[in-house]
Amino acid sequence: MKRKHIVKWLGIVLVAYLLYAVLTVIFVPLPQKEATGELWSQYETRLSADAAQERVKSIESADDALLWRLRLIESAEKEIIFSTFDLRADGSGQDVMAALYGAAQRGVQVRMIVDGLNGFLHLQNSGVLRALAAEENVEVRFYDPIDLLRPWKLNYRLHDKYLIADGDRYILGGRNTNDLFLGSYQEKQNIDRDMLVVSDGGEGSSITQLLTYFDSVWSQPENQTIKGKASSQADALRERYVALCAVYEKEFVAVDWEAETTVVARVNLLSGSPRAEAKAPELWDALVRLMAQGDDILLQTPYIICNDKMYSDLEQLAESRQVRVLTNAVENGANPSGCSDYLREKQNILSRGVDVYEVVCGQSLHTKTILIGNDLSIVGSFNADMRSAYLDTELMLVIESEEVNAALRQESAQYIDQSRLALHDGSTEYGAQFEEVTLPWAKRALYEILSVVQRPIRHLL
Repeated sequence: MKRKHIVKWLGIVLVAYLLYAVLTVIFVPLPQKEATGELWSQYETRLSADAAQERVKSIESADDALLWRLRLIESAEKEIIFSTFDLRADGSGQDVMAALYGAAQRGVQVRMIVDGLNGFLHLQNSGVLRALAAEENVEVRFYDPIDLLRPWKLNYRLHDKYLIADGDRYILGGRNTNDLFLGSYQEKQNIDRDMLVVSDGGEGSSITQLLTYFDSVWSQPENQTIKGKASSQADALRERYVALCAVYEKEFVAVDWEAETTVVARVNLLSGSPRAEAKAPELWDALVRLMAQGDDILLQTPYIICNDKMYSDLEQLAESRQVRVLTNAVENGANPSGCSDYLREKQNILSRGVDVYEVVCGQSLHTKTILIGNDLSIVGSFNADMRSAYLDTELMLVIESEEVNAALRQESAQYIDQSRLALHDGSTEYGAQFEEVTLPWAKRALYEILSVVQRPIRHLL
């Protein structure tokens, strides 16, 4: 009887905790703050100063994305800073970690920070990560790891993706560090974009802004330092690094960074709050203000999950300019929550005066880019959803260059050609290369169910 009594009370405690966890996860982030315009003021202040000398290169393919990360790491002589949302010990993830290990072996200081939830899910028991962390010149941290006493903190994730070498060149964009985004380790991959930036490192440079931002993220009190563990995995990393050097022998030769990049008028970094907490939508506010400066807006995003404030902002933009969104058709999307929400919200979105290109191309579009007029391009990690606006850390680069804008619009054109254009007047047009794909009934049924079930938690999607 005593044993049954203990089991009963343990069951009651477990149920009570689960109820506490579910309710706090849902309701603590529910009140959404208003933007103060602080980030926009900072941006305007930067514009009044002389622009730093910076050059950029757009990285479009998964193979190039892996190659340029490896080249950046291999070129480092003093310091590497690496921040990512989702790192896994798969083929490309091990390639990156092996390259970091090789850099540390030759005396380069490596600091790496990974989102704590994804770190727990994919790296908690990774011998490869522990072996890397055991290296003398390497320090690894998890951002905002799981806290069972404060379960609502699961909502606040590190969504930044960037890699910095020696304080004068970096890669920043929307790609995670795994086979879904890098290299050729799997057949089906996401479509995404990074920007390689080479800088003179002056006071007003974007890399100085990025380094300042990284320091603020790195020093967050919730972060967990990952203890290293010497093991045979260190030998595996060493061997993998040697193999990489053999495979990329020609590519690892000293890079002519100037020849590989295009000079631009100015690069600025827009960043949200680094703290693991509910955020005011300062970054969204700044993006809206930037979009208001152009007469032709093309917003690329994997999905659209907006609240009334975000819808209202889009509607105001569309009143006096063309606003087009390039996103996944539900037949093409890889995010069930995003697809189901779009099915429910599509008419609401179109009623705001926005036209939507629904891409069907066999790969999920993961690109986060805003093209404004003929000279502003904004690239980074921000999705057009409430999570990016109110919960996660996010970064976007603002690049002033007619040449870069034209190149990115041309790159986008191939996906526009494979799109079904839903116009705000209710009509539909089809791209020259659009091919109709039937959404399986089981998937449609799932989306319909999700559109109802997830309604109360849209602010967390």
